[in-house]
Formats: sequence, C-alpha cells, structure tokens
Amino acid sequence: MINPNKTLSQKALAGASFLRMHAEGMSEDDDFFIALMSEPHVIAANAIEQLVKENAELRAQLVAFQKAANPAVAVDLASGPDTTACYTPFVKGARVCLKVHPYQRGTIANTRFDDRRGYLISVRFDSEFENNRWVKANHLELIPEE
Repeated sequence: MINPNKTLSQKALAGASFLRMHAEGMSEDDDFFIALMSEPHVIAANAIEQLVKENAELRAQLVAFQKAANPAVAVDLASGPDTTACYTPFVKGARVCLKVHPYQRGTIANTRFDDRRGYLISVRFDSEFENNRWVKANHLELIPEE
C-alpha cells in the first residue's frame, strides 16, 4: 500500500515506479508473451510520469495567471487546506465600505495580520468626519467598480 500521507503526485510517481519495476521483471521472463506484455506497463509508467510533470507545469501557469489577474491571489488555490497562506480580495488601493454602514466608504491603505484580532485593514475614509483606522476584514466589503 502506498503511504496515505503522500500527495497525489507522489502516489502517482510511486505507482509508475512500481509499473516500471514490474515491466523489467516481465521482460526478463523466458515466455515470449509475458515478455511482450511488459511493453504496455512501460508505456503506462511513461504516461503517468508525463501527466505528473504536465500537471505541475499547468498548476504553475494557473497560479501565474491568477496573480496577473488579481494581485491579491498569493497562493496556489489548488494546493489544498494545508497551506498557511490565505486569499484576500483586499489589496492596497481597493475601494471598500463598512458592512454595517455602507455609506462609510474609503480606500485601503495597508493590511496586516494580528495574532489576537485577526486580519486587519487600514482604511482611509472619504469623509473628513471619519477617522482613518484599522478595521477587521470581516467588517468590510468591496465596492463594485462604479
């Protein structure tokens, strides 16, 4: 059994390695037909290795396209829940408003993560009567482009 803690790519490469070793054993057999059947095993192992390689390249391209489309995407979203990075739509210069008071609008000046309070956004509010301040990300929403 293949180690369940391995990634899918690692499992596929382990399976390809097994197929290749099995094919080598079959090719050394005295029976012509058994030796002949080793060829599909080698082809399957090559195909698996090629698919793993292409998948890694396509995943890298996907992340590059996502970063180009939206600079807030800083991680490979397909990498799974074990990543420590997070995705946020709040980037510097984005227009936001408070969820509770949508008429209070502003521009994001900075972002940071606080261990105690969570993800914080520095907002410069449009109103001269509203102080610029750090706001929890879950209290904000993006303003659709007008």
